[in-house]
Parts: sequence; C-alpha cells; structure tokens
Amino acid sequence: MVTIGIQTYNRKDILEIMAKSLYKSDLNIPHNIRIYDDCSTEYGKDFLSKLFPTAKSIKINPINFRADKNMYQMYADFVSTGDDYFFNADSDLIFNNQWLNTAIDLIEKTDGVLSLFNANSHNHYKIVDDALCLKNTVGAAGVFFQRSRLVEVLIYFNSIHKVKGFDWQWSEFFTNNGVRIYCVNKSLVQHIGYAGQNAGIWFDIGRNYTVETVADGQIMNDILEKSIDNIRIKDRDREEQINKIVTINEQLNKINEKRMYDFNYCFKRCIIIMLKKIMPKTIYSKLNLKFIKSKKTGT
Repeated sequence: MVTIGIQTYNRKDILEIMAKSLYKSDLNIPHNIRIYDDCSTEYGKDFLSKLFPTAKSIKINPINFRADKNMYQMYADFVSTGDDYFFNADSDLIFNNQWLNTAIDLIEKTDGVLSLFNANSHNHYKIVDDALCLKNTVGAAGVFFQRSRLVEVLIYFNSIHKVKGFDWQWSEFFTNNGVRIYCVNKSLVQHIGYAGQNAGIWFDIGRNYTVETVADGQIMNDILEKSIDNIRIKDRDREEQINKIVTINEQLNKINEKRMYDFNYCFKRCIIIMLKKIMPKTIYSKLNLKFIKSKKTGT
C-alpha cells in the first residue's frame, strides 16, 4: 500500500490543476491519498473533500506551521499507518501517466529513497543507468520512500522543533549514513509552483519530463507565462526599491552638504569675531569684507 501525501496551503488554482492531473494518471496500485492542510485561508475541508473525493484522510492544522513542520507531521502520520511506501506528492506537481507503476518498479533497485523529480537545482554525481542517477541532495517534492527510511528519519529527528530546511536535513542524514539517494533521469512529475513559500523569482523544474498530452502542454505554457509575469513584477518592485534608496541617498547627501556649509560658515564667523577683539580696526574691516564676499559666493 502506498500513501500519497499532499501538503496544501492556499494556491487554489494550482492545487486544482494538480488534483486533476493526479486523478488522470494510472492509480491502479493500492494507495491512500492523505491531505495535510496548513491552515489555508482560501478554502476549507469541504473544498478539499470535493477535490480529492477518494482521500483516506484530510487533516487541517489549527495554525500555519509552514512547510517544514507540516512535512514532519505528515511523515509522522504516515509512520503511524500500516502503509509500505510514502510518496511526497506536494500540491504543485503534475504527473506522468505511469509515475506510480514506474516508482514501484524502480524503488526495489534503490536504497529506499527515490526522487521522481530530477530537479535542475540538485545535480547528480553519478549516472547509474538509463533510468537512474545518484544525488547527494533532493527536495522533498516527488520523493518515493520505503517505510523503513522515514522511520529512520523520525528516530533521528525526534522533535518537530529540530526541523529547518527539512529536506536538506534528511538528505544530509541519508548521505552521511551511506544511504544512496536515487533519482530518475527522466522526471515522472513536473513542478508548476511558480509561487510559494519556497519559491522566489526562479523555481525548480524537472529535467527531461515528457509532456504526454495537449492538456499538459497547455499547463506548462500557462505556468511559463505566469512565471515570466511574476519575474517582471518582482523585477519592477526591486527597481522601485532601488530608486527609492537612490532618492534617499541623494537627499541625505544634500543635507550633509548643507550641514558642512553651515559648520564652515559658523566656524569662519567665530574666527572673525575673535579677530575683531584683538586686531586693529582697519585690518579687521578688510578681513570682514572678504568674509562677506565668501558668504555670498558660498566658498
């Protein structure tokens, strides 16, 4: 039995695309879909129940724990079930039709950790064969685990308060303990999360993903368009911030120049007053005339 664990938090439009793609894929292998919502404000349990009508469970956090802690809770909940495998589906993926069957076939050739998402941000260090490569790190989205591997993770990270960058942490844990992290050469899932807690201007894509249908091609086209718009908006906002900083710096420079001029003027004035007390009147008059001229010219 496979648990398909899905973390959700807002992004309703992307989640609807993901759910539609998931249910179009071949899910003939026994599985349990389990939803872990991180206190979304755009929808509630009723919406999730309709979107995932076959879900075994839907859990709603009372507050927003953010992605890492929600992931930890999801893994802990899986370990409390009797399921054999866990797939970290995430809410912003689309699926190759045979992703699940292929994962079941390939997991037996691995050490129990297999990413179905060949992310461009995590490079491989070895090509194993036509299907698989090895990586030191992978992101959580798209990873297929044997049960025993997540049990080991939870024994080592025995508190939710220890997690920060959780997928980086368990990647390092596996690598340091001789558990090889396998990854498919041709992505079986594709990332469409152009906006999210861990997405900035750029976001990860799966290398060598095969677009199987016109619908998938349209999804990728729409996401590309939205991501470019997102980049332009953020670039414009950054430019506005830079312009504000430049304006503030120019204003500060003017203030500092004025202060320096005022200081120089006052200093000269004090010297003149002091000299008036000690110098002959004719000499002082000539000196004061020069001072008045310098005041007018700003020198």
